[in-house]
This record gives sequence, C-alpha cells and structure tokens, in this order.
Amino acid sequence: MKTGSIFNPRSVLDLTYKITAMDAFQNFLFTGDEKGNIYRYNLTPDSVNILAPNSIQQQSFTRARVDQIKIFPHANANLLVLSDQILYFIEASTLRGDVITKEKVCIFALNEFSKVNQLELVMITKKKEGYIMQYNLKTGRFEQMREKFQLSDIPITVAFIGNLFFFGIQKKNYSVINLDDKQLQVANLLMDIGSNPYLKATDSDEILIITTNNIGIFIGKDGQMKQKSTILIQNKTITILTTFKQYLIVLFDNLLQVFNLIDSKHIGDIQLSQAARCITQTSSHLFYGSAAELIYLYQTPAEQQISELLKNGKVEEALQVYSQNNQTTDASKNQQLEQLKLDCGWALVRQMQFSNSLNYILQTNFELRDFICLFPDYYHTAEKLYSVNANPSLQTISLIINKFVQEQLRGDIARGQELKIQAKEFFIDILEKKRAVLTSPQYAYSMKDKLNYITTALNYNQNQWHAISCEQLLELIDFALIKIYLESQSYFPKLKQFLTSNQIYCIQMYSQLQGLFLNNRQIEMQLGILARFYESFNKIDQSLEIWKKFGGDTSNLQEYQEACEETTRILKQNPEKNRIFKFIVWVFKKHFKIGIQIFRISESIITPDQMLKFLEEQDLDVELKLKLKEKYLEILVLEKQTEEERFHTQLAYSYIDSLFTIYPKELDFSQIDIRKDQVTHDQYQALKKFLKNPNAKYNSSSILEKKVKDSWMINEVILLYGREKRHEEALNKLLNLGFYEWAEKYCCDYTDNLLTKLFKKYKELYCYLEGKSKENPTDEQTIKAFNQIKLTVNNFLKKYATHSQLNVLEILDLIPDNWILSDQNEEDGVFQFLKSVISHALHQKRSTITAHRLSQVDLLYLQYQIAISKQANVRMTSEKQCAVCSKSIGEKVFAVYPNAVIAHHTCIKNSTICPQTGRDFERYFKFF
Repeated sequence: MKTGSIFNPRSVLDLTYKITAMDAFQNFLFTGDEKGNIYRYNLTPDSVNILAPNSIQQQSFTRARVDQIKIFPHANANLLVLSDQILYFIEASTLRGDVITKEKVCIFALNEFSKVNQLELVMITKKKEGYIMQYNLKTGRFEQMREKFQLSDIPITVAFIGNLFFFGIQKKNYSVINLDDKQLQVANLLMDIGSNPYLKATDSDEILIITTNNIGIFIGKDGQMKQKSTILIQNKTITILTTFKQYLIVLFDNLLQVFNLIDSKHIGDIQLSQAARCITQTSSHLFYGSAAELIYLYQTPAEQQISELLKNGKVEEALQVYSQNNQTTDASKNQQLEQLKLDCGWALVRQMQFSNSLNYILQTNFELRDFICLFPDYYHTAEKLYSVNANPSLQTISLIINKFVQEQLRGDIARGQELKIQAKEFFIDILEKKRAVLTSPQYAYSMKDKLNYITTALNYNQNQWHAISCEQLLELIDFALIKIYLESQSYFPKLKQFLTSNQIYCIQMYSQLQGLFLNNRQIEMQLGILARFYESFNKIDQSLEIWKKFGGDTSNLQEYQEACEETTRILKQNPEKNRIFKFIVWVFKKHFKIGIQIFRISESIITPDQMLKFLEEQDLDVELKLKLKEKYLEILVLEKQTEEERFHTQLAYSYIDSLFTIYPKELDFSQIDIRKDQVTHDQYQALKKFLKNPNAKYNSSSILEKKVKDSWMINEVILLYGREKRHEEALNKLLNLGFYEWAEKYCCDYTDNLLTKLFKKYKELYCYLEGKSKENPTDEQTIKAFNQIKLTVNNFLKKYATHSQLNVLEILDLIPDNWILSDQNEEDGVFQFLKSVISHALHQKRSTITAHRLSQVDLLYLQYQIAISKQANVRMTSEKQCAVCSKSIGEKVFAVYPNAVIAHHTCIKNSTICPQTGRDFERYFKFF
C-alpha cells in the first residue's frame, strides 16, 4: 500500500471472463463480458471480501460484446445495456429484459442530478439521430417524448443534465441542446475539444469538459465557466472518468488519478498492476475491472492517511488531506487544524527539518516544556518544569540527533554537528517567539494565570505536565535564553539586547547565573553586558560600578558615551540622592551634555539647595563647575518653572558672570562684538531672552545694582530700568549717550506719559546747548550737538503730535516763545505740530458732536418705542384663548405681554419671553 494514498487496490475476485462493462447500485454489482453475458454479484459492505460468496448470477443476451451497462435508479434500479448497437432494458433481479428500440444505438445518457427529468434518457443512433425517451412507470416501458433531432455526426462523449444534453464530436466541437426548446437547436460551446474529448456531469449545475492537453474546465448549465480552478489531467488517452464522493477519478490503462472536486487539486496517482477496462461505484464503494480480476479500491480513512504522511515527514500532503475532508469551519475544526499543525511541526523535527518545523509550530499554542525537556542543560531543575514524570528528559536532543545520524546519515559526524547547531538555533527561536507572545499586550495575560497548551503524541518524551502560570513559564524561558546566549560570543548582541529591553523573570536564579557570567572569560571583554546583567537583577550599585570602570578606562568615544548614557539612565530610573552624588561626577567630567540630564530628577529626591551645594563642593574645573551650575539653574527655572525668585536671579547672575569673563565689565560697549564668537553670541542671546521673559521672577534691582550698572550691557541696563519703573534714569542714560531714537522708542513702550517727559528733557538740553553755542560760537562740537538736538526736537514734534502718550497742552506750555513757527518752509516741527494738533482737535470735536447727535436720535427712538408699548391694550371676550394651551381664558388668572399676547398664568414658562413669538422683552426694554 502506498504511503498516505487515498485509495488502495485490493483484489476481491478472479475473473474467468474478459470484463467489458460494469455498474453498481446499493448492494449489487453488475458486469458484462465480450460474449454478451451479464453477471450480478451481491455486495456485503461489512465483509472483508466485499463480494458475497456464491452470489453470482449469470445471463446471456447476445453473442456480441457488452459495451455499456447503466443502472436506472428511478426505474426500480433496472439495467440499461448496450451491446452490438442494441439497447436493452433488463430487470435487475432476473437479468431478463427487452429491446427498447429497433434503431441502432451508438451511445446513450441518463439524466443525472435532476429531480425534474429523472425518468428520461437520450440516445444517439447510427443514423446520427437523437431520441428523447421517457420511462413510463405504469407500463414499465420507454416511450418517445418528442420528435427526433438530427446531429452532424455521432458523438464520442455525452452528458445529460436537467433539460440540457451536452455532446462532443471527435475533431469538431462540444455542443449543447436545450430539450425544452421546440426547435431543438444545437448550440456550440466555445471550448476546444482536444484529442481526448470527455464530458462528465459532476453536479446538478456543473459539467466537466476535457479540452486541449487534458485540461478540465467546469461550466454551468448556462454555458459559462465556473469560478473554479481547472483540473490538469495527465496528457494521455482517458479510459473512463467518474466521480466518487468529493473525488474525481480518472482511469487510464495502468494508472488511476485522483482529484478533489472542491478545490480541483491533484491528490495522488495509483499505479495499476494490470490495465483497467472499466470502473464503477456505489455510494460507499469503488470498483474497477481488469482483464483477470475484479478489484476493490479501498478508501483509506483520512486520519490514517494523515498519520502515515506525518510519519514520513510529508506535512503538506497531510494538511491537504485534512483540508479536502474538512470543508466546514467551526471552533472544533479550528482546534483540530491547530493540533494538526503542531503534529506537522513535530513530524519535521523528527526529520531534522528544524526551520520548516518552526513555521508550523509557531501557528499553534504549543506546550513549550515539550521542547525545553529536550535541552536539559538549559533548565534549572526538573522541579521547575512541573512535570508528572520524575525524569522529564529521558530523550535529549543530542541523543536524538546521534541516533538519526547513525540510522539516516551513516554516522556522518560533521553532519551531526551541523544538526546540533541547527537544533540550538531552533530552540532559541522557539523560546524567543513564545516569550514575545506571553509578554505581548494583545494577549494581556496575568502573570499568575494558569495557562493551557496543546501537546502531541509525536514528541519524544511523552511527558505529562502540571498546569503552569505565565510567570513560571517566563522564568524557564529567561533562564534558558541567558544560558544559551552566554555560550557563544556570536550570541552576545542578542544577550545585550535581551538584558536591555526586557523585564527579567528568573530573578531567583541570580546566584547560578552570576557564576556563569563571572566565569566566562569572553564577558570580561564585554563589561557593558555584565553591567546590564546586574541591572536586570536589581543589583544597581554593582551595575553602576562596572559602567564607571568601563567608561573611565576607555578612550573610545562610542564606548565612554555609552557608559555615560547608561549611568545617567540608571540613576534617573533609580533615583536616590547618595547614589546620584556618588556616580554622576565622572559622567560630568567625561560627557557634560549627557550628565546634565540628571538635573531633571524630582526635587523631592534632591532639593535645589542640595544640588547647588553638591556642585560647589566637587573637585571640578572652574569652568565646568560654572557651566553645570548654570545648566542646573536653567532646568530649574525654565523647565521646572520654580517660583523662587532667588533661583531666577542666580540664573541671571550666571549668564552675566559668564559674559563678563569673556568681555570684562569695564569695557566700553563700543568695544564689544557679540557676534564674533558663536558661544558668546549664544550666551548673550540666552541672557537677553531670559530678561525679556514676562514669566521670569528675578530681582531686577539686585541685578541692576550688583551686576550690570556702569557696564557695557547698555541694553540690559535700560531693560532693567524699565522693569523697575525707573524711567527718569533710563532716559538720562540714553540721552547722555545720544541715543535719541532709542529714548523715543523706550517712551512708546510704556504708558506713563513718557513722551511728554522726554520733550521736557529735549527742551532742557536744547536750551543748555543753545546757551553754550552763544558763549562759544566757534566750538564745532557744541554747534554740532546743538544742531543735532534742534533736528531731533523738530522731528519729535512732527512725529508724535497726535500720539496718545503726549500731553499737547503741556507741550504747548513748554515750547519757548522765541521758537519760530516756520523758518524756511512749512515743514518745520512747530508749524507741523500745531497744524496736526489743530486738525486732530477739530476732528475729535466733530466726532464728539456727531456721536452726541446720534445718541439723541437713539434716545428719541427708544422713547417712541416705550410710548408705543405703553399704548398696548387687550380687549377681553369669552372667545379669547390662551396662546399656550389654546383653551379659553375663562375666569383663570392670566398674563398679558407687551405685544398683546395672552396666556394662562399656569401655562407660561417664562414671564419675560412671549410664548407665541419667542421675543425676550427683558432684553428689549433693558435700555429703556
């Protein structure tokens, strides 16, 4: 018997005649031979021999060959027999019968899969004429139903389904006739007939047509191709084609091919010992006849087929058999399929096909301990497996591979070593994938949940397992992975990633694992991995010590940067004051930008005063110490947004002190080039931005008096004067420096009528310089200064004549009597000032008069509205109705709205809103 074959031949009868035709129905099998004899056999389905002994019955009809036997199920299961172009109707029980027609019949077909025309048959005569015959149940005879129809040639294959008769003519085409059509017209099908034409009805609405190269195409009764895959049959002459359950059976001389009708897949081939001549089937049995014997095709149960295929590692074929026998989808089928996939995985493990095995196993909820027990070196103790068996690892992967190598590979040691390496990689993949599932948020396992897994009879140790929690299984996984990763330097990147990215569940096994790490010489060169190991097992100080040693000893930029980053991260994740103070200093020295991240820890761990004191006490370079202090204050003030004024002020001090170390305070501002150096520029911009920050809470007076007053920081001095409302000093500073435009801008930025004060100062300076120029008319510097202030005053009067911060009347009083209105043209300041002031005053006067008159109009209109509203009246009659309920007002208390709407007092919801119009009278009369 062929492994995994769906059908297996078994001889049930040696024949003494040459069989030519056969058919079966229920418990009877009929055959015909070359001499015109008909044989009947009784079938015994429950018997091993299938055919009942001594049950043969024989009857001779003609001396010619029996070409075709067809049981007519709807005619009492009697037989239609074609021999020597004569069609007989034979009684099944006596094997006696009569000729149906005197015509020479070449081929005939019964109506298949139809409940309407099930008593009909179509026969084609030698004259190329077609007859539609119907069996009369009362008379027991066939009667011609309609007029005969003419064909162009005798068909080589026919099929009759419903009201359609299909036929194929050799070297011509396939055609169909609709028997309900009065004209019985022939319609050709658009399919190539090929060299091996064959038609077979496979369903009540489906015909299989064999076309060129033995390609099978399914069409419906409408002649259209079905949405179904084609069948690829071996390209040789077809003896006969039949269906059995969901299978299509194709018979050649010495070959039988089996296809699945549902998905059109080729299931397998059966090589026949003798050439087959005919084939038939009942609902549960399949037979074929050869020259010497009658053979029963025993259908192997699907479970047996799958089992045999799995033993030989043919997992794809096993899954195909399952799919062909389980077309429905439900929960139980899904469970069966999952179990089968696990079986497939283990079957491939037995074949040492580890990579392919993994693809199937990972599709299941497999029992991981079945695999762990194969690798006893990688679990802590047998008790941790929670096995019912005392020794769960009787079969180990090494023993299994050694046996396989001896039996299958002739003791090839090198190949055995390769398989052991593959097995270890396979084990790692299994562990990693199961861990990913157990820790994935989508599964949301509780760590204490007892989990159920599926196992298989194909695994090696056949253990029984106690239920295990998710946490316990993760403990097994983590211990195994760490041990495997430690074995080879090639696994160190995986070990590093594992210790970095995961919560470790084998904490209780720390002592054993620590010994493995410390005794591993290769780990001595990988201090980063050792540090991560200690951290993963909550040995934080040991981890930090190793990072400190690693980062302090190396000059490799990438290595010490990693050490600094990891140290800072650990300190942030495990914040404790003394630990931070102990381990952060070396990071400050090695990598300033990474170290300052520690400043972002909570103030409940380290207060600002503690941190600043710590920084001050450290033996650090002065410049570094100042940078650290400044960065801490920046984070404290700008990010954490502390409210304490002293820290804001200290930050400003720090910025200023840093700038004064670059450009000393005593320098004149004209000597300063902030943009020359990027560091200085950035530092100055930081100070400028901070001082302008409206949320900054620094002490501006302290900064002004103790730091920047009398320094080159003119901008900052003026800004701080403004913040302190010391405008007089700010203006004096700007005027002394000759910054007139800046002084004017400063006045416009505040709302203290400063432009008027600035004009007073302009006037005083003007008068002072005018006197000086008269005293010494040859002093060019004085003359130049006087002309400058004169021009400034002139422009000031023109520019700010209508500004809101300028008191016009006070300015008019301040203008000296000796200032001429216009010197050479009307563009002089005093003239333009008076012109603008007068124009502005007139405009304001007109606007005020207009607003006054518009207000009077509005007042008159409102008075009119009030008068109209007061004139509103209601005349009460018996017909007056409530605007809400539409009932008569009657003698009930009612309310009247200003628009004469009436409503019962009990009906209204709001006394100010009209229930009929929705008008709100309270809002309407609020200005009255």
